[in-house]
Amino acid sequence: MRPQSPKEVGIAAHGPETTASSSSPPPLHGRVVHCATAAPTWAWEVPGPSGAPDVLLVHGWMATSALNWYGSLGPLGQSFHTVAPNLRGHGRLGRGAPRFNIEASADDLAELIVALALHKPIVVGYSMGGAVAQVLARRHRELLGGIVLCATASSFARRLELRPVVRVVSRVAAGASRRDPGAAEGLLKWQIARHDRSAGSRGQSPVGKSMQWALAERSESDLATFIEAGAALNAYDSTSWLPDLEVPAAVIITARDQTVAPWRQEALAALIPGARRYVVDAGHDVVVAAPDVLLPVLVDACRELAQR
Repeated sequence: MRPQSPKEVGIAAHGPETTASSSSPPPLHGRVVHCATAAPTWAWEVPGPSGAPDVLLVHGWMATSALNWYGSLGPLGQSFHTVAPNLRGHGRLGRGAPRFNIEASADDLAELIVALALHKPIVVGYSMGGAVAQVLARRHRELLGGIVLCATASSFARRLELRPVVRVVSRVAAGASRRDPGAAEGLLKWQIARHDRSAGSRGQSPVGKSMQWALAERSESDLATFIEAGAALNAYDSTSWLPDLEVPAAVIITARDQTVAPWRQEALAALIPGARRYVVDAGHDVVVAAPDVLLPVLVDACRELAQR
């Protein structure tokens, strides 16, 4: 485990900030990281082997680091020092965070890299996290060793499905607080029920304890952040500047993706000079539903960039 600077405070996963839940978290270590000017951030961390390359995982829209990466943190930690922070407004410490936008979120991550003394980390961005990773590479390329862009695009062009937040929007419109815990709990129960219906239709098991815990982690988010992030993604477009990106990159394409179309992901790969392209025969939820399918490709992409 790396030594903590005076601005970092370690808190165990089962510490006082653990989300109230009947489910137990997987064996992970989490802590609050205090940066120079950014708001405090919650990050999960796996130390990895001595001298292992640093990997920073960036979660997607309407997720948290726990929900997006809980199935990947342990396996990635076998090869890398792995850190998975929550973006502003998401998960633990999310309520009361500054308003969400992609550029500010990228700057938050740059401060976290400095605060944790990460050395040229490989930044892995999933879906919305891929947009944040692109901006991070553009604005702070001197800090990074490379980026891995998964299930993401250079422009989402109003193609993202916003229906999952309709209930949240209606609660806010009806006068519910921006940080209403009751609305958050309702979103959690709805998401578990939705997943169970989908899993049942595929002949799979319902939500397990680890995923229930990860979904409960998300209930601490500032719900308005989901709306702000959706609007930010609809307006996002990096096509004009990606060809000038000077950070080594890999693109992992989810070939059966119905949220971020595969052709958009292919177009992203074509825009980045020298980007290595990988393909996974899976949908947008592979990182949560079947992390074992994604992990071999993700590990290869991170290793390749770390060796450059």
